Amino acid sequence: MTNEYRLIEPPVASDGAVPAPSDQGRKLRRMNVEELAAAESASPCDAGFNACTMLFKMTGSEEFSVDAGVVLDKIGQVLLIVLAAALLRWIVNRAIARIIKQVTTIKGPQSIAELADKLGSSNSRREELLGDRSEKRAETLTGVLQHVAGIVIYSVAFMLVLSAFSVNLAPILASAGIAGIAIGFGAQNLVQDYLAGIFILLEDQYGVGDNVDVGDATGTVVDMGLRVTTLRSLDGTLWYVRNGQILRVGNSSQSWAYVVVDTPLPPTADIDRAGEIIADVATSFAEDDEWSDHILKEPEYLGPIEMTIDEIKVRLGVRTTSDQQWAAGRELRRRVTEALREAGIIDLAAAGRIYVPRTVANRAAGAAGAAGAAGAAGTTA
Repeated sequence: MTNEYRLIEPPVASDGAVPAPSDQGRKLRRMNVEELAAAESASPCDAGFNACTMLFKMTGSEEFSVDAGVVLDKIGQVLLIVLAAALLRWIVNRAIARIIKQVTTIKGPQSIAELADKLGSSNSRREELLGDRSEKRAETLTGVLQHVAGIVIYSVAFMLVLSAFSVNLAPILASAGIAGIAIGFGAQNLVQDYLAGIFILLEDQYGVGDNVDVGDATGTVVDMGLRVTTLRSLDGTLWYVRNGQILRVGNSSQSWAYVVVDTPLPPTADIDRAGEIIADVATSFAEDDEWSDHILKEPEYLGPIEMTIDEIKVRLGVRTTSDQQWAAGRELRRRVTEALREAGIIDLAAAGRIYVPRTVANRAAGAAGAAGAAGAAGTTA
């Protein structure tokens, strides 16, 4: 029903005075106000701004406006909750990253540091032993806390979505509490994994980017959670190791590393001369501008460590930074090999040996065995 209203201007007298409204004019205006209020009260939508009101104004259909308005309102609430959760997660992730970076990089006052050194605190001894691990520790803690924060935020958003559809959350929360108690008793391995992951983080046993040996797997830590640690081995295999099953950890990336270079020499080689060559190579390697920053102590030539009928093995050791230990070992072995070859020591080892392929040796052994058997048979005959 469409109501049209016209504004009736009162007549103006010749002297410009507006006469007082009559009783009929007052009655007409009162009827118009009552009709307008009746028209507004006839809307099937709730008061306020909502999808139903907009659809009713556009279509005039009460049934369509109510049904479609409810659907659009629910969709709008869900989208608003999801967008708010995503925005909150982004803000929380940035805040966590900034706070962790500040906490792990900012050092305390010098006086406090000196006092801790004098008292021999465990933190100072650990830092002296393991070195500065603030970057890797920050990366690991940031990833874990952001993961936990994401789970919490989206869990709350999911419950808000359910409440938007008028779902009673009390039974769900009560059931979740009972299920948590049942999981605590039944899934003890799961609880053990989470507790072990928490202590690994707190004690900083290893972090993302470290090269570790956890017993069943060895590789670089590519991801670390409260339940599972993910390793990438040298051949590219991705290992998922439960934290509760890690009984011991060997970390090759904390602080410094000791590179051991064992060189086999022939029994006839001059051990003293070979040792001088190896020591000179190690000294020049430590003084090289490319490697000097990664050498923490002077190389140590330890001399012969093993002697057999075929070879004499000598050992060289050098302390390097943990991130360059493998590269330094490869370069040092290459230089030692070239120096010994130029000195003719390795050639002596090659001249004193004869390489026999396994297939040829097996054939010779088989022929000798057959000849021996034939001779024994002829003697018996």
